[in-house]
Amino acid sequence: MEKTTDHEEWLSGVSLADHEDVYNLYDSITNFEGSGRFYTTKEVTNDGYQYFIKAEGVVEHLFLESDEAKFAFLDYLAKNYTDAEEGDVTKWYNLKKELGRVD
Repeated sequence: MEKTTDHEEWLSGVSLADHEDVYNLYDSITNFEGSGRFYTTKEVTNDGYQYFIKAEGVVEHLFLESDEAKFAFLDYLAKNYTDAEEGDVTKWYNLKKELGRVD
């Protein structure tokens, strides 16, 4: 399995076409499960947890080596792929879904 810790590089190979894709990625990471085209696994280490994120059609997996790395990635995702207030991606997604609009 090829893996990278550079989330910006990994995201450049993942096509986040719309708010559904962004939310599915966020949901997969926060719930450690499959969501849309994404699947996240969590492994226990001596120092905490590690996360592996897979995206359909992408060979490389994103490796987040700690909870800090996970939260930094989620913050990056919220700031760069949404206009969520205070980084609340779930609230942002629900609003997009309710209004049926895509930016």
